[in-house]
Amino acid sequence: MTSDRRIALDDLVACPACDWLHRRPALAAGESAVCARCAHELQSARVDTVDRSLAACLAGLLLLGMAVTLPFLSLSRSGIGSSISVLDSFTALWHGDFHWLGILTLTLIVLLPLLRYALLVAVLLPLRLGRTAGQGSRVAFRWVLKLSPWAMPEIFMVGVAVSLVKVGTVARLDIGLAFWCLLAAIAVSWYLGRVLCPDTIWRRLAGPGAPP
Repeated sequence: MTSDRRIALDDLVACPACDWLHRRPALAAGESAVCARCAHELQSARVDTVDRSLAACLAGLLLLGMAVTLPFLSLSRSGIGSSISVLDSFTALWHGDFHWLGILTLTLIVLLPLLRYALLVAVLLPLRLGRTAGQGSRVAFRWVLKLSPWAMPEIFMVGVAVSLVKVGTVARLDIGLAFWCLLAAIAVSWYLGRVLCPDTIWRRLAGPGAPP
């Protein structure tokens, strides 16, 4: 007599850091599981992940929209002043023959974060309303996870901080509302990373026991 020791792929999870295979554990809300070899987080079941993530996405969309359209910085020297927005910086790069740099900056700082938030809202809102998720929602969530490393507004703020130190010695600087909106958007992005639980979202999208 032989016994069937085959394990369904749905019951296995690989460590993202070292690829060590584990049996998929059943987690209660607030619990997490780590890799037995490298201690990297394998799964988590964060509390109220749909509600908190949806609220963070809506706040991020609002803050990014304000950060792009409102004045970012104002410069004045010898009675002559001017203000600049985030979009003005991309326009300046474009007109300065730094076309690819302007496109990359606009894409990584504005377009990809906005697209990521919009896709995540499209995924989370039906779940919040109790609607059945379709194949489009699963595809959209895969793109959300793929775009996450490429949304880089915090890198832009590091460059702004360096520029403020240099320009502040030769002209008077006034920080605009868009600066604080972008700073708040970065904080919201960090918060989203803490409350978004991909494992829970996949289970809600694909049903109990479905693999991510």
